[in-house]
Amino acid sequence: MNILRPPTAWINGRCYRIISPLTSQVTTGYMEEDAYGFEDAVYQDEVECGGEHPEIQVEVLKNGKFQTSIPVPSTYFSYIIGAKGATKKRIEMDTYTNIHIPGKGQVGDIVVVGKDMKTVRQARMKVELLVDQARKKQPFTHFLSIPFNKPNIQEKFLEFKKGVLEKCGESRGVDESIFQDPNKLHLTLCVMVLADDRERHQAVETLNTCPENVLRRLLAGEKLRLEMKGIEYMNDDPGEVDVLYGQVNALSWSHSLQTIADSLVEEFVKAGLVTKQYERVKLHITLMNTIFRRDSDGVTEAKAGRDRETFSARQILEEFQDYYFGEMEVEEVHLSVRYTTANNGFYSASGKIQVLPASEG
Repeated sequence: MNILRPPTAWINGRCYRIISPLTSQVTTGYMEEDAYGFEDAVYQDEVECGGEHPEIQVEVLKNGKFQTSIPVPSTYFSYIIGAKGATKKRIEMDTYTNIHIPGKGQVGDIVVVGKDMKTVRQARMKVELLVDQARKKQPFTHFLSIPFNKPNIQEKFLEFKKGVLEKCGESRGVDESIFQDPNKLHLTLCVMVLADDRERHQAVETLNTCPENVLRRLLAGEKLRLEMKGIEYMNDDPGEVDVLYGQVNALSWSHSLQTIADSLVEEFVKAGLVTKQYERVKLHITLMNTIFRRDSDGVTEAKAGRDRETFSARQILEEFQDYYFGEMEVEEVHLSVRYTTANNGFYSASGKIQVLPASEG
């Protein structure tokens, strides 16, 4: 690792540089609930990672002490408290602050109080880092999506599915249950965990800023037309595939599809709703996924307690490498709810925005 250029962490829309002076190791990955893990790390104040991000709000109390309130869903309180309160006590001892957490069954902000602004900010960073790591352990609840389920696309997808089952049905692990529902074909931009009503409301508000902040600026008077052509797989071995996806491209656009996808996701990163893991959005439309696999009784492998079974995509790639699924004009971007189905067969949405060129906005 180059200690002069350490990795950064995005927490609640702010970007921090993370350094461990004793080990020269960066604190990343997931932590156990009672494994605090930040004692030796130095978290420098905000660094410039592109864009503007919210400041940490610290107020001065009448008694001369400093206080900051941290909006945290009650789901994550246990991660901050730790086993027998050990994590909370350790943060308090390290930063010479007091941390007040709502009681069991209650909701509200976590409040940090200390004698100086610097230690209050340090305690807040440690709490936010713990919440960020806890969030990564949770199954995601929502995802930002572009529906890709127009009738012409669905028809070509069903022809693809029929062709795969007829020509490649004998390939290991290939069966009808692992194909996507044609009503739910979509381009995923990012996934997120929205743990309470406050976060869900914030996500909808963030989505509603995207037409002005992103779409009208980047579309520059053009309509957004996309095509899906060609297939690809997620991992390195075509014989051991979990996800097969369709490749998507913009047909005509002043800015690339990659630019608009990255810019939409960046709005959610700045709002602190998405942890930035990759520099670019992976543009893909899932066609086959082993997570959909069901047995003869309709039970998924996850519910049955079985590991996911991969499938061999070698023959599929040979037969359908350049398969054309069609083109469509994008009309909406959705904040979709995982594991739901709306009346039209697509996912239910917590929020939607229209995709209109500047001349129509």
